[in-house]
Amino acid sequence: MHWPGLFLRLAALSGGGLIFLQSARGQVSTNPFSFNDYLLAPVRVHLLSAKDSPAIQTTLTEKDITRIFGKMNGVWAQAGLHFYLESLVREEVNVQEVSPQPGEPTGRRWLLGLRPSQSKATNTFHIYYLKQMSVNGIYFPEAIFVKDTASLRKIEGGIDEPLPRVSSHELGHAFGLPHRQNTTNLMASGTTGMWLDEGEISRTREAARKFAWIERASDVMEKANAFFSANKIQEAATFYSRLATIPLRVDQVEMARQRFGLARRTDSSSTTK
Repeated sequence: MHWPGLFLRLAALSGGGLIFLQSARGQVSTNPFSFNDYLLAPVRVHLLSAKDSPAIQTTLTEKDITRIFGKMNGVWAQAGLHFYLESLVREEVNVQEVSPQPGEPTGRRWLLGLRPSQSKATNTFHIYYLKQMSVNGIYFPEAIFVKDTASLRKIEGGIDEPLPRVSSHELGHAFGLPHRQNTTNLMASGTTGMWLDEGEISRTREAARKFAWIERASDVMEKANAFFSANKIQEAATFYSRLATIPLRVDQVEMARQRFGLARRTDSSSTTK
């Protein structure tokens, strides 16, 4: 399920321009990556529901996901990595795996068993949001699980809310980053730290290039422009939407936003005829 309106709001939220990040020590660093350096990674977000299990059913909304992705991409801009919303799915859990016993199980088999089979895919990252579990988030190669009631220890210069940080932290594990107990670091446990060192940035980018479905921004732009030139506006919009939320004020991103907006207007006018 795709959400064009959500893509547009994400583009507005990212704002444009080079990302300026304030460190815990008061230092300001800019995003050093150009448009052509950016790597684009898809994420499918699953909002889990379970009518008879309030400890599972998330209360997050589309608006919440917009905010989370905007802040998440602010964090990962320091590595030239951008996550786009491949799709947003609200779905019932696999009821056979819902434990009838009290408590908040977080075992691998139980959590992975909650996933509805129809929305699984192997060409995207998956983040499943649920209401409660005993940890803020957990990474498995098959999926990431994050509780929407996550709480963190605030530190100076850290991110201003838990969910973007927990989601970003677990995605760091997907690129092979281990825990590092420097409180200002993204991979520290339980804090609002959001920083990566040069080694972690290099390791992330090296790992990202090994995923067949993570693409360079320049390659995505080439596909989008080819569809646009062939007057396949809606096909082009799929690719422009991935570029429109990159937090850079450059010609390529501005063109992607304009052409994605044109595609939405074209689709809207054809629907109302």
